[in-house]
Parts: sequence; C-alpha cells; structure tokens
Amino acid sequence: MYDNIQIAMKRIIFISCAAMAMLAVSCTKTIDKEVPSNEVSLLELKLEGQMGTAVIERDGQDASATIYIMQRDDYPYSAVTVEGIVVSRFATASVSAGETLDFSNPERKARITVTSESGKSLDWWIYIQPYDAFYVGTWKIDGIFLHCNQKISSSGDGEWDTAISGSEFGDNGVAEYDNIITVTLDEEMSGNALTGTITNEAGPDGEYANFWGVMAPYSEEAPLDMNPRLRHLLPAGTADWELDLTTNQMRISKDNVTSTMTFENVSGSRCHFCFNLPSAAGEPAGDNFYNNMWRSSTQLRYEVTRID
Repeated sequence: MYDNIQIAMKRIIFISCAAMAMLAVSCTKTIDKEVPSNEVSLLELKLEGQMGTAVIERDGQDASATIYIMQRDDYPYSAVTVEGIVVSRFATASVSAGETLDFSNPERKARITVTSESGKSLDWWIYIQPYDAFYVGTWKIDGIFLHCNQKISSSGDGEWDTAISGSEFGDNGVAEYDNIITVTLDEEMSGNALTGTITNEAGPDGEYANFWGVMAPYSEEAPLDMNPRLRHLLPAGTADWELDLTTNQMRISKDNVTSTMTFENVSGSRCHFCFNLPSAAGEPAGDNFYNNMWRSSTQLRYEVTRID
C-alpha cells in the first residue's frame, strides 16, 4: 500500500511540473508577442525651399510643424514638393518624398496624416512661414535715439526719446550720423539660425560716437560716460551675428561681447535697429541727469535708410 501511495504522489508531482512547464511556455509566448505600435509622430520634414529644420510641436492631439522659407513672389504654394519626411517606426504618412502639398490658402497650411502600425492616426498641420530678411543690405544712419522712462527708475513720470545728437550729448554723438551699416547673410545655416556679419563703418569723418552726457552738472570736460551702457551694442567695425528664426532676435558678437538687436520695418527703405537695455533701475540713485539718462534708459534705437 505504501508503494501505491508513493507512485500516486510521483504521478501528482509529475503532472504538476508538466502543468507548470506548459504555463511557463504559455507566459513566455505571451510576453514575447509583439504589440502593434501606436506611435504617430512626425520626426522630420523637408519641403521645397525650406530654411533650416522644421519646428515640430505636439500637445496631445494638437500637432503641427512650421516650415520657414525665404520670402519670394514665385514660390509654388499650390504644389510644394516634399523633399523628405520621417515618421515613427512602422508608421506611414499620407504623403511621400517627391509628392506635393497644397498651401494655396490664406493660412498657408496643409495636412499630413500619420498612421501607426496599429491603425491609429493623427493629423499634422503643416504651416509655411515666409521670412523676409529685410534688414540685409546697406544702410545709412539717419538718427540715434535713447528711450527713457522715469517710471522704471522711480525718478519721475516722464517718458521720452532723446536724440544722441541733441543737447544732452552735445556734439559727441554726431560722429555716428554719417556711418554706413552693412548687413550680410551667409548662404548656409545651422538648425534654425541664420548667420552673417554686420559692419558699422565710420563715415567720411572716420569717427564713431562717444555716448557722453554733457547736461549739467556734467560738461564736455567732465561728461557722464554712457559708453559702457551703449557703445558695444552696435560695435565699431565688423561683428558676427546669429538670428533665431523662431524669435527673430539677432545676437551680435565681437571680442566676446554680445548684444541683441530686434527690427522695426518702417517701410521698404526705412528700418529701425533696436537694442533693449538691461534694467539699471536698481543702481544707486545719483543726480537728476543720472536718474533720467542712465537709470531710466530702456532702449537704444538706430533709425536707418537703405542705400544699396
């Protein structure tokens, strides 16, 4: 009888082990089984005439890409060639390289649908943004103005523009008014950054301005020296610049000193080169001129006219 019990127990153990082995194989097969991908990302896109890389943005089901092109009248908006497209692994796109997209609508947009391996789909809206590099060329300086706001420095309520050629600066700023500004653009670009050079060339007098305040209690002999705050913004001679298409801000660099310039396109032949100044409101208060002209200064603006 004891032998029969042992045989029965062995049979139970064998059956249990076999069942466990089968379960293990079953689990292994379930784990190893590949689940179809749900990914519907647009990773890269290259269109005809594109500048830099596409700016791709996604927030849940809201998906878009912005393509920058240099503005031109003959751009073929109704049939823009797709030069390259990359989507998620195993996904497909509604358009392939060599095909075209139609942007001939007021919003300059077209749709690309990306479908995942599992069948899930997402519409990507592609926007073309024409870029006008109107600042490239040769310009003559017509005026230089310092914008002041006493409210910033808590020294009053006044807000005004002061001409660098005006009485506050005497004749010290006049030297800049015959200068020629030349902005060049490199053909190659990195990412979404344009690059080039900007040259502030001294005019016939061969001189550059000194930003020296002479209003009392200052004088020509003992001026308020604003050069540390203003002179480096548009440096003398040639400097390098880099401009991010997404911000349209130009970073000018020379001798490891940088400034940031923005633009106001006044007309086809007139432009403003603007430099926003870091706040000086926290600096120690001084006499009236110091409060108004240093601590209250917020922007230096070059007004220029195209001559090329």
